[in-house]
Amino acid sequence: MKTRWITCLTLLLSLSALISPTVLADRGEQKKVFGDYEVHYIGLTSSFLSPDVASAYGIERSRKLGFLSISVLNNPNDDVLPLPVTATIHGTIKNLIGQESELEFKEIKETNAVYYIATFRFDEEETYRIRLDVAPDGSDKHFDVRFSQRFYEED
Repeated sequence: MKTRWITCLTLLLSLSALISPTVLADRGEQKKVFGDYEVHYIGLTSSFLSPDVASAYGIERSRKLGFLSISVLNNPNDDVLPLPVTATIHGTIKNLIGQESELEFKEIKETNAVYYIATFRFDEEETYRIRLDVAPDGSDKHFDVRFSQRFYEED
């Protein structure tokens, strides 16, 4: 139990470099577990990013621009903290009437973290289905990650 708590805390601290603390308080941790791997994801409106972070990563801050952050962790042993791993990520986003577009992910490497970020335009209060194909580097495994999320124009 202690290890899981430390894992959650580590992830939240890592994400806080990209996202303001008030956003993290409003959003729950979202992840899918595939054996020794964990795929963590969060979707937000890009206006939640601090101006400094958005500028550093070349992301437009807008109430109409969605932002996805994906990280892949290898957790082979519950006695140690999961380690971030690089991966190849392909994804699509689809609205409820079936309009689909490809997501283009940008890799961001930091001291103790690797993130994959993508942005996309959205319509107010529209629910989107997001599908990711995640292939950790050095592994022959591919993980199918699917989730739906509603996006709102927020300040």
